[in-house]
Amino acid sequence: MDQLLAALADPERLRLYARIVLDELPPREEDSPAARKHLGRLLANGLVERLPDGSLRADAAVFRRAPGPVDTHPTVPRRLTGFFTHGRLTTIPVRPVVRHELLVHLTDTLFDTDRSYSEREINDAFRTVHDDTAALRRHCVTDGLLVRAQDGSSYRRVLVDA
Repeated sequence: MDQLLAALADPERLRLYARIVLDELPPREEDSPAARKHLGRLLANGLVERLPDGSLRADAAVFRRAPGPVDTHPTVPRRLTGFFTHGRLTTIPVRPVVRHELLVHLTDTLFDTDRSYSEREINDAFRTVHDDTAALRRHCVTDGLLVRAQDGSSYRRVLVDA
């Protein structure tokens, strides 16, 4: 429940959530940089979901089924748990070896190998754990974990030997 309340603690994010609840958010406004920043946090906490047609829906039932506080996801490797608080990545590791291990964990957790992802889908997935989606995406491409199409229209996860 604390994560839900924290996600709504920002006044701009709360206004965005209210507009989604009231179905008063035009699609073009949803693509603004400010809205995308806050939308990622709402999506990550389950307050809002993206429907197959691309529209957004808020479900008040999330408050009834909210779990108690959780420090990290049980699948986070022990060596990386210090980088997470309440299931969110607090900092991107500076050491390349540790950062690569984190990126491997994130790509394994967030992306399937048998499909392509748009940049928006990549950003939405990364936003579930950290707000700097561009840095995570860039590091994954640099480390060879995600491959970007020549025209920049899509990304694919690359299988990495363990």
